[in-house]
Amino acid sequence: MTISGKTRAIWFGALLAGAAIAGPAMAQDTRGSEERASNDTSLSVTTGVDWSSGDYGTGSDTNILVVPLALRYKTGNLRISVTQPWLRIDGSSAIVGNGPGGVIIDPNAPRTTRSGLGDLTLGAAYMIPEDKLGFVLDLSARVKLPTASRSKGLGTGKTDVTVGAELSKTFGTVTPFASVGYRMPGDPDGIDLRNAWTASAGASVGMGKSALIASYDYRQATSRLADDSHELFGAFSTPVSDALNFTFYGSAGLSDGAPDYGVGGMITVRF
Repeated sequence: MTISGKTRAIWFGALLAGAAIAGPAMAQDTRGSEERASNDTSLSVTTGVDWSSGDYGTGSDTNILVVPLALRYKTGNLRISVTQPWLRIDGSSAIVGNGPGGVIIDPNAPRTTRSGLGDLTLGAAYMIPEDKLGFVLDLSARVKLPTASRSKGLGTGKTDVTVGAELSKTFGTVTPFASVGYRMPGDPDGIDLRNAWTASAGASVGMGKSALIASYDYRQATSRLADDSHELFGAFSTPVSDALNFTFYGSAGLSDGAPDYGVGGMITVRF
């Protein structure tokens, strides 16, 4: 998968909770940190609250509340994750909860409020450290399983697959990064969805054991009824102990395909 701003911030939080070791696009004493990261094994749990609001081109605002629960296992340079969110969507029933921004299936649909568990996502990623290639290469894949209720509009009822790669390189305390991904959604009956590209570019700045992260994120719309998403994202992630990390973030939409704004906070416990 392409690492979105929110996903990247949460992953940084899991790393910072365990003694501020570095990962992809993380500016923290790279050479020594990567050596520690490659030998590290850990389990982390992340939860929090994510709120976004926008009209997505429908003419009325849709408010989406997400409470994620993410379990991540890391051994060496391999990461495996399982994520199960709870969703509440208040707005146009044209918005189906199928990832960031949802999928627009009918721009004239009435306004509704629905909630429940979202789709279960399984992910795997492998990092090739900077001392091997001269830059960090992070390869990843994600499978979204249709566990959300389609009748409530919380999911499409089909399996999605996303693959991607991210490049980053550290210069002092600054680490620029760029990523690209390709999403292959399943096609529900009566809905014409297409494969779509995603991309992101930005940088992280190390501040002692904390990190600032900023990025521009692009998502091509999977529905021809929706616009592409262009979004600015910023986050601050900091450890409060050897096993506990807080991450706070915000986003601003630059197109109808993105929410007008979003805010969130996450807490990560690392074992």
